[in-house]
Amino acid sequence: MSNPLRKHANNVFASRGCDIDAAMNYATEVLFALSSDKAAAMTALMVVVNTAANAFDQARGPSPEKLAIIELIDSRINEHLLREGDMDQKISDWFDANVSLDDSISSWMSDNFDLNDYNVSDAITDWMGDNFAYKVQDLDLVVRAR
Repeated sequence: MSNPLRKHANNVFASRGCDIDAAMNYATEVLFALSSDKAAAMTALMVVVNTAANAFDQARGPSPEKLAIIELIDSRINEHLLREGDMDQKISDWFDANVSLDDSISSWMSDNFDLNDYNVSDAITDWMGDNFAYKVQDLDLVVRAR
């Protein structure tokens, strides 16, 4: 059965999702605020119609197109899982391999990060020079002996 309200719906106008009460409240507010503005009255009416059409569609359940897309996505996921094997088993095997994470991290660090490439002392000196040199110039130092 097709939606009898859908032919009256118009995407130019808003809706309140599937909440007919909210649409009616909106229409009532607009209509009571009017003096003679027919465009605003039509807008309020179309919001109610669009909302009612959405509610009707929702009450019927998902469209055949949506069901077909869901089925396609599910089949793609299942194909991937079959191709990749049992993911739970792979995770379990990884934990059971007794791989030391500390060793793995150390190995990666030694392969990708070499402290010899960085002169920490010079970097600190440069940073201090960049950040403190201008402040030390304006500093008045007073030394008192007792």
